[in-house]
Amino acid sequence: MIAVAPNGAKKTKTDHAGLPITASELATTAAACLENGACMIHLHVRDEQQQHTLDPKLYKEVIAAIRKETGNELIVQITTEAVGIYQPEEQIDVVKAVKPEAVSIALREIYPDESRRQLAGDFFNWMQRERVSPQYILYDQQDIQRFASLVQQGFIPGERITVLLVLGRYSQNQQSSVEDLSPLVKELPESWLWWLCAFGQTELSCMDKAIRSGGHCRVGFENNLLTSEGEPAPDNAFSVGKVAELGKLQSRQTASADQARRLMGFS
Repeated sequence: MIAVAPNGAKKTKTDHAGLPITASELATTAAACLENGACMIHLHVRDEQQQHTLDPKLYKEVIAAIRKETGNELIVQITTEAVGIYQPEEQIDVVKAVKPEAVSIALREIYPDESRRQLAGDFFNWMQRERVSPQYILYDQQDIQRFASLVQQGFIPGERITVLLVLGRYSQNQQSSVEDLSPLVKELPESWLWWLCAFGQTELSCMDKAIRSGGHCRVGFENNLLTSEGEPAPDNAFSVGKVAELGKLQSRQTASADQARRLMGFS
């Protein structure tokens, strides 16, 4: 499965002229990435000042534009990313207002400490009832161990567990290391579906390692604007296509959105 993360919360067109921000740009990008092998788009929206927002109205507008362009052939996943602005209650509110098909959630943001246990638990069960498919973002071994404990306790509902491993950190000129992946994968139960995102021009090498290790890939301008040679990537579809090529070399066929829905246990 290949997801595209085409813009992120902080990058602008000064970082790359081809960074999609408007609903029209995101819809065009979605169609191009679908053509090159993506089954899901990880969606951020911006306000009139081009700043990160969790505005439900803007999410609905962009989702409608993507659906008009691609029909049901892409899973549209929204983000709850806080970016130091939003509290867990606000992150939860946007998911309930939008009711997307899928959502990515950083465990450490939604459930930072025990004071949010009831809030987080109620939210996780609400998603299960409302058939909103969560992808839980895990940053390190401690995150994985904590999340695994919550799964064992039954605090995380659902038969299919889907997580995104973040290889590295969001920072200027960040570049992920392929060697850092194996220790994380060793912590994962075999039954979990896991995806990877990575930073900088080593992104493709990290995706190659993920494919060889049985994982799935999230690529795009949110995490990396460069080719593996260090040159500016032409667009998000280029990055998706490169990962699809790697999958073919390992005899792993790219999944369609419907195949991905079945793999992730969408109801």
